[in-house]
Amino acid sequence: MLKKELGIIDLMMASVTGMIGSGWLFSAFYASSMAGPYSIFSWLVGTGIVAILALIYADLSGRVPMAGAAAGYPFLTNGTVAGSLNAWSLFLGYASTPPLEVIASISYLSFLVPGLLNSSGLLTPIGILLAIALLVLFFLLNATGIRNTSRFNNLISYLKIAIPIITSFFFIFTIFSMKNFSLVGTVKPEGIFTAVPGAGIAFSFLGFRQAVELSGEAKNPQRTVPIAIMLSVAVASAIYMVVQIAFIGSLQWGSIKPGDWSALANSSYSSGPMLVLASTLGLGALATVLLFDGIISPLGTSSIYQTTTSRISYRISEMGFFPKKISATNSKNVPIYALILDLIVMILFVLPFPSWQSLVSVNSDLTIIAYMSGPISLAIFDKYGVEAKGFRLPAPKVLAPIGFALSVLIVYWSGYPTTMYMSIIALVGLLLFVFARKNPIKDLSQGIYMIAVLAIMPVVSYFGSYGIDVIPFPLDIAVMVAIALCIFFAGTRTASSDVSQIEKIAYS
Repeated sequence: MLKKELGIIDLMMASVTGMIGSGWLFSAFYASSMAGPYSIFSWLVGTGIVAILALIYADLSGRVPMAGAAAGYPFLTNGTVAGSLNAWSLFLGYASTPPLEVIASISYLSFLVPGLLNSSGLLTPIGILLAIALLVLFFLLNATGIRNTSRFNNLISYLKIAIPIITSFFFIFTIFSMKNFSLVGTVKPEGIFTAVPGAGIAFSFLGFRQAVELSGEAKNPQRTVPIAIMLSVAVASAIYMVVQIAFIGSLQWGSIKPGDWSALANSSYSSGPMLVLASTLGLGALATVLLFDGIISPLGTSSIYQTTTSRISYRISEMGFFPKKISATNSKNVPIYALILDLIVMILFVLPFPSWQSLVSVNSDLTIIAYMSGPISLAIFDKYGVEAKGFRLPAPKVLAPIGFALSVLIVYWSGYPTTMYMSIIALVGLLLFVFARKNPIKDLSQGIYMIAVLAIMPVVSYFGSYGIDVIPFPLDIAVMVAIALCIFFAGTRTASSDVSQIEKIAYS
């Protein structure tokens, strides 16, 4: 049994730490390279989508608070097929985040310690060994208990909030040119949407889920979790918008032709965008602070994600998809075997994806695939009368299908063949279903909606504007939304008939 020790500040700071990690150090830069001055709209799109998903999960957490909650909802509402696909995608999305953050930290550390990155910006063997050592260090910290992890996290969070704001205002008041906002160049409107998954915008916001996953260890979770989620999204959104505006307005083109935004991706900025910009502007003291933050800030995010990944593994084990031993806790009430499993998988992620950008889109898409199920679970909870004890989503019959369609679009905007790769990786999760199946035919019918969306999305993506452009923009988006809505309503009608199981967990 996990202890209920966390209050609003603990939960909010966990989510803020999850959101303000390596994203602020890299995402504004990559968003600029993909969408130019339109990247401001990319953040608005990302904020809007995540806000809807966050509100949906705030409502869900009030109905059924439990550790590793996001992994459990589709299992409760749509059986083991939906549960296995969701659990697998969510597990991989979470497990890939600590290595992603550690890689970001090492990228900034490489300015002080040569030999950690090669000329292509990839980790060298020494860099890989350091990444593994840091992952092991955070494993040891998490093994000591949730309270120690939370205290470390809260301390780091205050720095994470302050430094991006201070940096942005330094940029704005040093050199800021409105002319950069008019240099559209060859940027296309589609870039607004491509940047949401591709530049790490979706990734940057998905940290809101930390409060959801820790709801099983929260005091009065029906009240504290929704408040923490909404506050954290508001704080992160404001910070990211200021950072993006400051970066565009202060950008110095150097040898790059002004307006050639795509050329930024291969420029000197790519090694550490904020640090390079501060150095270019002659802000030596700020560059030193950014170097410190670039090393420390991602490590805080890595630590809290090890915490919540173990709770995901704990919940997956409780659902029967992992061996029961994974949910066992130590004397500190920490799921120690889950932490060990997660550490092994995290180390494996470092090897094929030794750079920040090579891993960020994979991470975002896998997590969003898992989060697609939340709106459907909410609709089914409503159907069976599982009431919220605290925050209740306004107009759930409208926002739930919108939330599902928007989550499908985030993956769709990754473009072909990424959509195909992500679908294949997610469908591997059916192996967990084989391991835990109870009634194969019944479970298959209840979870067929997940298989349908994963099968159809790559096909539309191939023919759409992010593929061979047979279906032009924005018609392809309208087609994908229409298909997503049909799948949503089909998914809500294939609910698990075991209502007593939902009620038992919801009211325990």
